[in-house]
Amino acid sequence: MDKRHTKWGVVFDVDGTMVSNTAYHRQAWFELCARYDIPMTHEAYHAKIHARSNDKIVPNLFGPEVDEGFIRKIELEKESLYQELFRPVMRETPGLTDLLTALNQAGIPCGAASNSPKANVDFVLDGLGIRGHFSAIFCRDDVAAGKPDPELLLKTAAGLKLPPNRCLVIEDSASGFAAARNAGMPYVVITAGGDPSELAQAQDARLICEDFTTLTPDKLAVLFTGCATH
Repeated sequence: MDKRHTKWGVVFDVDGTMVSNTAYHRQAWFELCARYDIPMTHEAYHAKIHARSNDKIVPNLFGPEVDEGFIRKIELEKESLYQELFRPVMRETPGLTDLLTALNQAGIPCGAASNSPKANVDFVLDGLGIRGHFSAIFCRDDVAAGKPDPELLLKTAAGLKLPPNRCLVIEDSASGFAAARNAGMPYVVITAGGDPSELAQAQDARLICEDFTTLTPDKLAVLFTGCATH
């Protein structure tokens, strides 16, 4: 095996990257806002909700005075809605399991780092049957600040026992691109489940792909050595 394979790892985002579930999160938030008579538009969704963690979203919707207990109540209600909507149609982004298997066979450690709460991360990893591919898994519940803060990615790199610049991040959202940038990690963009408008913020991505089907350990390994490829 190529020695370079033993000296780097891959950190995968979950929502929008492993699965194309963004529309289901959106639908759940719209339904929840309707329950509480909170007006919601496409513009307001992107300003207050999209690609943010629940601890930021709930105060954005209900006001900055809400306490942690209320944030948790709304989080549980929204995530229950989302899981009910997405469970019957959950499918991996094409090529994900094949890539994870190839990385594991090559001895390349993989981690998962998500802005979602633990229940949602478990929902996807266990729903797809891929938990065993990851040697480090961290979510919003594990850190003081979610993406675009780099803490999630840095904690995952530490879990993989690798320096940040030897971890390749695979992401779909602007907050994820910024987190990778802030952590000093190269990143790859998967577009299948993301918002096309956010690609403008991926100007320094090493690679932009629709899904995982064209990715291999060798193709990812060379991204540590050169400039961006599109």
